[in-house]
Amino acid sequence: LATALLLPLLPTAARGEVLALMENSGLQPAVTPGVSLDASGERQPRIVYSNGCSRVTIGGTSAQLASPSAPELVPHITFVEIPSQLRTLESMLRDFTLGEHLLLLGNQGTGKNKLADKLLMTLRREREYVQLHRDTTVTQLTLSPSLEGGRVVWVDSPLVRALLHGRVLVVDEADKAPPEVVCVLKGLLEDGELLLGDGRRFVTARSPLWHGADTPDATAEGVRRVHTDFRVIALANRPGYPFLGADVYAELGDAFATHVCSNPDATSERALLRAYAPRVEE
Repeated sequence: LATALLLPLLPTAARGEVLALMENSGLQPAVTPGVSLDASGERQPRIVYSNGCSRVTIGGTSAQLASPSAPELVPHITFVEIPSQLRTLESMLRDFTLGEHLLLLGNQGTGKNKLADKLLMTLRREREYVQLHRDTTVTQLTLSPSLEGGRVVWVDSPLVRALLHGRVLVVDEADKAPPEVVCVLKGLLEDGELLLGDGRRFVTARSPLWHGADTPDATAEGVRRVHTDFRVIALANRPGYPFLGADVYAELGDAFATHVCSNPDATSERALLRAYAPRVEE
């Protein structure tokens, strides 16, 4: 319920009223296998590998690990497993295994990039990365011309490579995207179609062209099926002051499973400091 309402992003007064209603209704955090509770009653999931490290479980959610064909594209980062981010990872994994695209909303410095990379590292999924800004064009998002051997050739962007090979596209600073770029992403994720400048048309199962995309006529017309493992993880700042970006949730929220990344609680902050300075007394 708190996730559906984007509770951390609500104004203080509205958030207090929702919390009071939840408390009066007796809504309490559920305890699931692989999850413990700290002294304050907060859930603390754990990351557990099983079946010969071919399956991973975060809290009460499990997923099969991938076998990447390009392991150099799998992120490898340093990540401190603090309770607040593990709870977010568990909910991200749950939606990811259901085939959803993910949208991470939060202020700067709350670990959106770290969470996205940790999820992909845990699942051994290949990542393609693109960072948007106010001057990003549709051509830059899809294809870019390059001069090779005296000829102009079209080079696939990270988005197109992710579509072809079933990788996960991480879209950073999604709130900075111009309206025309947002329209391209919205058409791909909601309508299931993307038309490139070189004539190729990528379609997902949402498109009426999906079932006939493997016929010779469709292939000749440039219709290509999007790989079924293709996913998008979009990262965006909260709308309004001080970031003054677009309201990504209002424009693209229907196409994503949205997760709010907040500042860590006191327990998580102590765990983070303890990991970086284990010899310092509390």
